[in-house]
Amino acid sequence: MAIDDIKLKAGDAYLSNPNLKRANTPIEWTEEFLKCKDDPIYFAKNYIKIVHVDEGLVPFNMWQFQEKLISNFHENRFNIALMPRQVGKCFNSNTKLKLRNKVTGDIIEITVQDFYEHLKKEI
Repeated sequence: MAIDDIKLKAGDAYLSNPNLKRANTPIEWTEEFLKCKDDPIYFAKNYIKIVHVDEGLVPFNMWQFQEKLISNFHENRFNIALMPRQVGKCFNSNTKLKLRNKVTGDIIEITVQDFYEHLKKEI
C-alpha cells in the first residue's frame, strides 16, 4: 500500500523542486492521508518498517502496550510513562534535564539519574 505522491504544478514548487511545496499552496488531501493523520496506529502498521536482525526490513508489528502508548500520546498532550528497559525507547542516566520551578521561575539543570533519586526520596 502506498500513498500517491501529491503532484505540484511548476509554480507551486519551492525553488522549482517538485518535492517541496511553496508556502500557502493549497493541496487536496487523499482519504488515505487523512486516515493516517487521524489514526497513528494505522499509519505505523501500514507505513513504518523496522530492521530485524535476522529478517531485514519488516513491517512494524507493535505489542499491545506499544499501541496503547501511541494512542495515549496521540490523544493526550501530556504523558508520564513508567517503562522497563528494552521497550523501544532510549534514555541515558547522564542525560541533562532543564526544569523550571513553577513558583520561583528558577531553572535548574539536573541529570535523569539525579532527578530519579530525588523522586525516590519524595515517595
